Amino acid sequence: MWIRRIALGAVALAAAAWVGTAGSSSASNGTPAVPHYQHIVEIMMENTSYGTIIGNANAPHLNALASTYGLATDYFGVTHPSEPNYMAAIGGSFFGVQDDNQFYCTPALAITDPTFCAGTTVNHTVSAQSIADQLTAAGMTWKGYFQSLPPAPTTYVKTGASANGPYTFKYPSNADALYASKHNPFVNFTGTQDDVADMVPDTQLATDLAHNALPNYSMIVPDQCNDMHGTGGCGPLIQAGDAYVNNTVNEIMASKQWSEGRNAIVITWDEDDFSDSGQLGTGCCGSDPGGGHVATIVITNRTTSHITDATPYNHYSLLRTMEEAFGLPCLANACDVTPMSPLFHP
Repeated sequence: MWIRRIALGAVALAAAAWVGTAGSSSASNGTPAVPHYQHIVEIMMENTSYGTIIGNANAPHLNALASTYGLATDYFGVTHPSEPNYMAAIGGSFFGVQDDNQFYCTPALAITDPTFCAGTTVNHTVSAQSIADQLTAAGMTWKGYFQSLPPAPTTYVKTGASANGPYTFKYPSNADALYASKHNPFVNFTGTQDDVADMVPDTQLATDLAHNALPNYSMIVPDQCNDMHGTGGCGPLIQAGDAYVNNTVNEIMASKQWSEGRNAIVITWDEDDFSDSGQLGTGCCGSDPGGGHVATIVITNRTTSHITDATPYNHYSLLRTMEEAFGLPCLANACDVTPMSPLFHP
């Protein structure tokens, strides 16, 4: 077995206790309920502050979308760095993870242990539910589309006596790779990490749209040259990310499925780059210090009316919104935040 299934103890018990009741709705709190949606596509970008995007001439397409559709002006990541924000986005918690170590990492003490990763203090694989598990249980569908996702080997084993490798695990992640598993939260959850059919290269998106096979929930993640964070050898990051989002949004909006039913595209960033918020990072909604102030754009196929919403939101708010849109109970910290209802109406 590629990873030791260590009991999560208090973390698992807490996660179980955090799951909301079926059919929970914001309407009971006086906030308009989120209407039912057939499809929601979340495009997750990287490490860019609100002020670096909004008003930036190097991001003309993103600014056009922000001024045409919905813009959350007070939206935050929930922590730093990347990996825990991705986990929070689909699981309602980052489960104590505070680094970008591999999804198989545990607090193993022996360097010869295949789950050893320097600096790891908690298991990076959790047995809690994510929205993907919820959708599957409810008879709905999900998929992660990852740019530059490498072909999957047949083994999950990390071999060798050194913490630095060699590695032979399914979804590699290192500083020089275009794809990074720290940007794929589905591999952090036991219920989805083996579901290879639903973690695919982003080139699969065109095929799925052509066959009316877009899942109910999609997370689209560009590679490390197009996510605005970058790695060695990338070109201008803001321009590259802006172009990637523009091409992806146009592809979705040109599809037959986009015009049918109620559908949305959400463009957000995992965390800021500290340029707007100082070294600790700002947050909201009970997650402070958080992951900093980021832009979040909501496009629906029901309106082209521009709306700005200054309500404080974070990744838990978006998760709560999507769960309500699909008729699912809230998970973990998503139960304690306000859904983004104004941006998802009419």
